[in-house]
Amino acid sequence: MKYRVYWRKTCMRPDMGSKFLEIVNKKRPKNFLEIGVYTGVSARNICDLQSKLYNNDFNYLGIDLFEDYKPSDEKEIAPNYIISNNQYLSNPLKHLVYNIILKEQLNSIKSVNNFLKNYKNNVRLIKGNSIEVLPTIDLSIYDMIFIDGGHSYETISSELKLIHKNCKKNCLILVDDYFHREAPGIKKAVDEIVKENNYKLQVHYNRFAEIIL
Repeated sequence: MKYRVYWRKTCMRPDMGSKFLEIVNKKRPKNFLEIGVYTGVSARNICDLQSKLYNNDFNYLGIDLFEDYKPSDEKEIAPNYIISNNQYLSNPLKHLVYNIILKEQLNSIKSVNNFLKNYKNNVRLIKGNSIEVLPTIDLSIYDMIFIDGGHSYETISSELKLIHKNCKKNCLILVDDYFHREAPGIKKAVDEIVKENNYKLQVHYNRFAEIIL
């Protein structure tokens, strides 16, 4: 599986993104939930894969704060480029196009929706805090849930508790950055829910933690 960056900013290098897509492809999810959409690159790759598998019969839901993100919580870590009015693009041409000509904030919900417009009938984006949004949606319909939003222990732990109570038995729960040195709370939260519920844990590529229910 080849992960494409589509000339946008992304937190996942193409080689690791391709490995991520291999995990997704093995599950073959018709209904996918992603927490932490950023600029929509992973979302686009997921939808591309789902489209190949199911034509137009699939659903993708993405939850993110989008341009409303504010770096007010020191426990969270986030790339500078997702902070509103501070979109850093090291590529001079990208800087010219997105920041000067288009004046487009790549992680805004408008930008991501436009980026995913080919799948507008399959995609739903919700702007908001995942802890507030998750209780309002039917988690039991999702075949795979990818957690890559807030990186604090409190956020990950709360998300996992909400998900494990309401997801279906064979749902694949995948958490990014399990061994992130600057965010040890991710591993702590994952290990706790695995131990408390006697789940199994499989770590892929020294990065993605799969919680096996």
